[in-house]
Amino acid sequence: MNRSRRFQHADDAVSSVVGMILILAIATAMIATIYAVGIPAIDAARHTVHMQSIQNHMGILQSDIGDLKGPLVGVGPSRRTAMHMGGGAITIMPDAPNTTIQVNFGNTTGTHNVFNTSLRVGNIECTLRDDSVVFENGAVIVRFAHGIPIMTSQPDNMFITPAGGTNISIHLRMVNLTGPLSSVGGAGVVSVDSRFVGFDRNIRNHPVATTLNRNVTITITSEYHQAWARFFEDELIGAGLIRTGLGAGTGFQIHTTGNVVTIGIHGKTAGDDIHLSVHETIIGSSVR
Repeated sequence: MNRSRRFQHADDAVSSVVGMILILAIATAMIATIYAVGIPAIDAARHTVHMQSIQNHMGILQSDIGDLKGPLVGVGPSRRTAMHMGGGAITIMPDAPNTTIQVNFGNTTGTHNVFNTSLRVGNIECTLRDDSVVFENGAVIVRFAHGIPIMTSQPDNMFITPAGGTNISIHLRMVNLTGPLSSVGGAGVVSVDSRFVGFDRNIRNHPVATTLNRNVTITITSEYHQAWARFFEDELIGAGLIRTGLGAGTGFQIHTTGNVVTIGIHGKTAGDDIHLSVHETIIGSSVR
């Protein structure tokens, strides 16, 4: 019997030492697999749950702020909304210069800007790692890392509808946040306090609902401008308008430069066929 066959049949080949080495190797491989695959998967699942929780609470905040229409009968003047942060941070940025809106309209009386200057509506932003959920001008918008912002809950205070014949109706109610810059982070529960402050204070030229307009231009500056562009495109198409090229006298055009999106609306005809209504609700917000 040669040496290799003697080794294969030797009792020493199945000794306890060899067995322990095999068990240790298997255990090490399993631990390495858990660290390489299992823990990242668990962490990703936890992150997804926390992001969904933040979206849900931001939807509640949207509803609470939507109820603040002033000291009216049956409507409370303030709201407190609980937010479960899950390790993220929430920042209220009122009067932020990087989040503005202006509305311009033209009719037989001339061309007018609705607001004295571009309205700094601000926003409330929750961030978790590289993802964010924001309440901005009545809408809830989600942006995942390196992705395009998506409006998950549209503002109930903005809509564009047919108004009989070739006319359309545009209703815009801005939610203007005011107050000090405030921010809180951590894994616990924070409270966002919102209160009604005023109504239509920054409107210089109020469009008359009974006066038809030839054109309306909405200019929005926002880190989430892609979501606003998609929102207005869907609204205008739903009202029966067609997206046309720049300079066209009918339909609508959307143009983006940097963080600025401009929506030009000319209606279904080249005449005066647009009803416009614009209002501003001023909300004081803080977080603690």
